[in-house]
Amino acid sequence: MITKLEQLRKKAPEGVKRKVSVACPYDFHTLLSLERLRKENRVQAVLVGLENEISKAALSCGISLSDYEVCSVDSNDEALDVAVKKVSSGQADILMKGLISSEKYLKAVLNRNSGLLTVDSTISHVGVIDNPNLDRLLIFGDAAVLPEPDLKQKLKILSSLVQTAVMLENPNPKVALIAATELVSNAIKAGYDASVIAKMSERGQLGCIADGPLGLDVAINKEASEIKNVRSVIKGDADCLIFPNIEAGNAFYKANTKLANSTVASVLSGVKSPVVLTSRADSIESKYYSVLLAIVMGLN
Repeated sequence: MITKLEQLRKKAPEGVKRKVSVACPYDFHTLLSLERLRKENRVQAVLVGLENEISKAALSCGISLSDYEVCSVDSNDEALDVAVKKVSSGQADILMKGLISSEKYLKAVLNRNSGLLTVDSTISHVGVIDNPNLDRLLIFGDAAVLPEPDLKQKLKILSSLVQTAVMLENPNPKVALIAATELVSNAIKAGYDASVIAKMSERGQLGCIADGPLGLDVAINKEASEIKNVRSVIKGDADCLIFPNIEAGNAFYKANTKLANSTVASVLSGVKSPVVLTSRADSIESKYYSVLLAIVMGLN
């Protein structure tokens, strides 16, 4: 089982180049992550955006644009449109976000004319956290797309997290549905939805071990689970976390990266081609591993 993001490098072998279409690559985090991947012979990249901004960014971090395809456009909106179409038309394999807001990026991806949407899929965000305080990776969602997922959407999120876990060589992951309390109450929707999903898991309908509602501490920490005497099949050993809403998921994401020195790989699920979705403030490492995760997804 893959327990560290560094192990993704073996699943995305050098020499199997994938073409990455990058919208608005004006920041050194994005460019340096791509440069590392290029030097490892894993990717080719087409940089789509304002030519003067791309040149300025490349100069600031010592990257030669002769090693890249540069596609000059007149606006950032056009850059998004062109970058998306390069992937949907087969001219590139992976879509990547540069220095552009997630809201605008998602709007371009989710546009019915983007060519990246399937007929009936639910698009959601999948994050893989490598936290130095844990002995395993944590796969979580949704932190970027679905504001208030309903029961049906949570089941779609669960399916995406489980598929990612299996891809990372964990065939029977433990999935915790996070809430503020372990008590089931009609007053707390997250708890009610979690209890339904837990019962579905108990009856073998989901292809994983799922339980909830669970507080975050009980889900990921065995000592907390024992102290609180919570009867759960998870027992502080969750591999996957489903958050009740986007605020909780996003706060978890940012707290891990900014307070716990974690690295996160972030992609979208439910799209035709791999789509990287990182925060503009994410580290070079996070953007590097996000592309690696997208490469691995594309190989499966």
